[in-house]
Formats: sequence, structure tokens, C-alpha cells
Amino acid sequence: MPPALRSRIALLVLLGAFLIPIGMSSLRGLTHVLTCRDKAEIPFTLIVPESGPPVIISSRSIERDAPSGVCGGLVLDMAVGPSDPGRALLRLPITNNTDFDWKGTVSVKLGSTVLPVEIGEIKAGQTAEDTIRVKVEPGELEVNGSLLIGP
Repeated sequence: MPPALRSRIALLVLLGAFLIPIGMSSLRGLTHVLTCRDKAEIPFTLIVPESGPPVIISSRSIERDAPSGVCGGLVLDMAVGPSDPGRALLRLPITNNTDFDWKGTVSVKLGSTVLPVEIGEIKAGQTAEDTIRVKVEPGELEVNGSLLIGP
């Protein structure tokens, strides 16, 4: 093998070694790097009968003079409602009460299943939201959400 070809192959192998960490990294379904992760304290319990719409149970406590929102002023106001038979509708609005634009994702936990739902860019002073339909089996299901924010 000629020495010029051997040095080029060695250079390609060296560059490939630097690309291994990039290829092996994973954002676990996210489309942005996280700078803040905070749990939204709005739990819901869905009781799904064999027939008919699900019953939605929720409680939320409000404290006077408590700081509004998480991650420095972002508010996730998750809502759950009935949809087609065997399905529930999740509305995931994020309000940005900061002076900066952010990218938002909501990590929805349905029982033991975790779904990242991309909301996208949220301009300063604006609200962005996404609505998803989820299949619910008869029984009881707890729904929680976490706010995943990035630049």
C-alpha cells in the first residue's frame, strides 16, 4: 500500500473516531437541547368504564403570591377531555411569560408510558399548544406532564 494512501486512511479513521460520540448521542425523542426540565403539578386520573366516556378526576391547589409558572415564567396548563369512544383528548398549551423565545416539549406520562410532544417555538409573551388524542383502555390511568424547555 502506498504511503500517501495509508496516511489518508489513517486521517479518515481519526475523523471517524471523533464522530462516534455524536452518532451515539440521543435526545430521546426531543428536537432541542434541554436547559430546563420541570414537572407540571396538574395530575389527572382517568377512570375509563367498559362503555361510555371516561370520567376525569383532577385537583389543583393555588397558592396566593406563589411564583407563576416554572422554568422562570413558563406556564403549562394541561387539560384532559373526552374524545371518541376509547380515546381521550390532551390539550398542552405553554404560555411564555418571559422576555425570551423558547422551544418547548411536554413529556406526557400516561400510566407507565412516556410520550414527548413537541410544542415548538414559543415567542416571548405568546402561547403555543398542541392537542393529541390518546387511546385509553378500560380501568384507571394517571396522566402527568413535565415541561422540557430549550433555547
